[in-house]
Amino acid sequence: MAHDPTSLGTHKNKLGQTIEFYEHPMHGDFSQVICVCHELKLAEYSTFFETSDMEAEHGEYEPSFQNGMLYLGDFKA
Repeated sequence: MAHDPTSLGTHKNKLGQTIEFYEHPMHGDFSQVICVCHELKLAEYSTFFETSDMEAEHGEYEPSFQNGMLYLGDFKA
C-alpha cells in the first residue's frame, strides 16, 4: 500500500467482508488484480486480470478471506 496502488472498486461479499480491488502499482493491468480486506488486514493476488467475474451476481468467483487465505467462490486462489 506504500506505493499508492489504484483502487478498482469495492465489493461486499456474502460473509459481509468488504473486499477492495487494486491494480498493481508498477505493473498495472499486466498483473493480476489484488484483493484487499482492510478490516482483516489481508491482501492477496487474485487469479483474475479484471474484476467483472469476481463481482458478478452469480457469485461463482466471489472473493472472500477464510482462515487467512483468499478464496474465489469455493476455490482457494
